[in-house]
Amino acid sequence: MRDDDYVIGLVFKGQARAYPVWIIDNYHVVNDCIEGRRVLVTSCERCQSGSAFEVDGLRGNQKRKPLFRAAGVLNATLIMKDLRTGSYWNHYEGAALRGRAAGDVLAWIPTFHLEWATWATLHPDTNVMLPPEDPHHPDPRHGHGREEFFSRPGIDPDFLPTITGELDTTYPENEMVLTLEEGRDNWTAYPLREVQREGGVVNVEAAAEPTVVLAGPRADGFTMAAFSPELGGRRLSFERDNGAFRDIETGSRWTIEGLATRGPLEGERLAHRRWFYLRWHAWVYSHRNTHIFRSTAPLPEFTDDSATDRGEFPALRSTLRRAGKEVRFEGPLVTQRKPRESLSSMAAYVDGQRINIHRFRTQAAARDFDALAGAWSGRPLKALVNVNRTLRRGCFVLESDPENRFADPAQLILRPETQAWGVLLSDLGSIENVEAQSTSPDEVAFADVLRRLRLSGLEVIEAAFLPPSQLRPQCINGIAFLLEADSFLLYRFESVQAATAYAAGEEHCVHASTFVLRSTPDSMYLHQPYEIAYAGDHTIRWSTLLDDPRLPSALKG
Repeated sequence: MRDDDYVIGLVFKGQARAYPVWIIDNYHVVNDCIEGRRVLVTSCERCQSGSAFEVDGLRGNQKRKPLFRAAGVLNATLIMKDLRTGSYWNHYEGAALRGRAAGDVLAWIPTFHLEWATWATLHPDTNVMLPPEDPHHPDPRHGHGREEFFSRPGIDPDFLPTITGELDTTYPENEMVLTLEEGRDNWTAYPLREVQREGGVVNVEAAAEPTVVLAGPRADGFTMAAFSPELGGRRLSFERDNGAFRDIETGSRWTIEGLATRGPLEGERLAHRRWFYLRWHAWVYSHRNTHIFRSTAPLPEFTDDSATDRGEFPALRSTLRRAGKEVRFEGPLVTQRKPRESLSSMAAYVDGQRINIHRFRTQAAARDFDALAGAWSGRPLKALVNVNRTLRRGCFVLESDPENRFADPAQLILRPETQAWGVLLSDLGSIENVEAQSTSPDEVAFADVLRRLRLSGLEVIEAAFLPPSQLRPQCINGIAFLLEADSFLLYRFESVQAATAYAAGEEHCVHASTFVLRSTPDSMYLHQPYEIAYAGDHTIRWSTLLDDPRLPSALKG
């Protein structure tokens, strides 16, 4: 496991379990058993969902195990089928849509979306799901679902025909939301972005039941949950406080799981509200009348005495102020969207245009981000995702991130560049080197390797950063690109030893120094568009460039 692995965590019958998304994105449904009780864990990588249910109470022939499997797509979200009644179910709600169980709803188990290091800190005794031995999917960090990353924009084009009705235009389809039923068939969605803008806490007074919605608990966290704020006949109100939550009435500190860990209420637990956490498009097409919570909190000014940026970009503040720019601070980027080698990343609005500000650990990392324009690799769905305009000064990069880059609600069609981008970065092109340089020795950048490959006469195109789920343990970062039309992945490891160890178990690669260059041809999978079913080494057309001496030479420098 990597510290930044995205997991779905739960506690059931006193047992903590974590389900890595990089494993279950190939299966979507996990039929588990905890303390003799059957538990169903569901996830759809296109929806970024992750729910859990008790299934022992499923009606039908009790001699048949209550097993579920993925069955198709409806309204741009995964549908599953149970093998006891043959009914079809919405996977994230656990609600039967058709069949003998139609109208039934499975007993809900709270789940939490977070990174492995955070979950392991909360639950040091947790179990974690291991990849099954599956000859059809031998590399869980490659293949089906590997292109997904946190709140990736763009509905899968193959999902669009499954949507009943018009495309929704009320909110960006890729934003993460927590949804709550506040009265019968009366749903409200709380977008992560809006709740973070409120300081990570929304105390809901108008709901049928008093509710507190939490996000974080860090400002760059993405976990969300909802609870009753009433405890022992007392109504509590909450605020975020230094990586946790604090109730104002007693000063007790609480976790994102609703557990008091310090203070007068230590050991107490808040009662969960039944929530679902997923991308907006996966929810709205099955719940058209959902109300969206929108923050009215003003964005704080990005000033010298502002506490919101923790003083991380003082020289930038001075530079922008001298340039007469109005700067508003939105907040840190969530950790899953932050570049892997960024020490600090924040979103802000400069003269009304959204930009991301990154401070990288080395100039090599900053050069890479600038050279690749911050793009993510979306293969096999799309070669390049979120290609932006960037401006680098030393270890510091400004990244333009326009909110109106798409012309359609599905976020598939890009607007003309003259409409999507203003002249902000060119306006700032004359700013001085605003931040201190890295004091550590610089290292070989991905950009250096790509340049050497090009200078050796090889064509290199479509280079972009790998989503975090594709990175190997002890791998600092990675990119994908086409080399002479052959598909490759390039990993950079923490040490020569780590690179050598990985290369020893990867037959179709070249390695030198801390780099490993791996051949990943389209023919690896029988169903290439979704990378399903490993084709087998005897049929895969591995790149013949693996024998080209120019490759290890480029890695060595």
